[in-house]
Amino acid sequence: MAWIKLFNREVKLRPFVLSPTLRKIRGKWRDGKYTGRIVITGSVEITNGPKHAGPYRNHFVNNALQALGYILMTNMSNPSGYSYNISPLYPSTMYLGTNTTIATFPSIVGLVSPIGASPGTRPNSWSSSYGSITNGYQVAYTATWNAGTVSGTIGEIALYGNFTASYHTGGISGAWGTHTGMLSRLSVADGDFSSFTINSAYPLVIVWTVQFVFA
Repeated sequence: MAWIKLFNREVKLRPFVLSPTLRKIRGKWRDGKYTGRIVITGSVEITNGPKHAGPYRNHFVNNALQALGYILMTNMSNPSGYSYNISPLYPSTMYLGTNTTIATFPSIVGLVSPIGASPGTRPNSWSSSYGSITNGYQVAYTATWNAGTVSGTIGEIALYGNFTASYHTGGISGAWGTHTGMLSRLSVADGDFSSFTINSAYPLVIVWTVQFVFA
């Protein structure tokens, strides 16, 4: 308890006590429940004939983080008069690799040991689906390699994407080209899954699901 003088009169100050409702709200702010956080998770399922495995967790890399930044940079201008139009880095394919010893690190941009000529053998078909989920949004990417298309022992799998950048200034437009990079990786070295040999008598189907959920 404290005392202050107010107009030459001593007044006792009572401790400020929050109401039960305000205490609950303060607790939720402190616990991060009202901070506007978005949690991004990824999971991978693998089907190869009778074999079905997963879902396994993925490991996003720097390119995926930059992709979110590109969304905010679209149609930005700078003092020199250039206007930029950047298409976000979006998932466009998957590749397979054999490496089982090198773990995923943030700046990695490709598989360590791709199956086929670098960056790897593309799937025969590719599709995506999207929709709302509880408290968020989900996108699922499906890659299919037909029977006999790829062979070997899989130790790493990657979700790849690309972006294009263009500019406009003084009535002149142009493009700086397209960049392709890895968004996320699944690997034996990270303990994500156990390596397995592809059964080439069956198609290999990989479904990579990315969820955006408010937290």
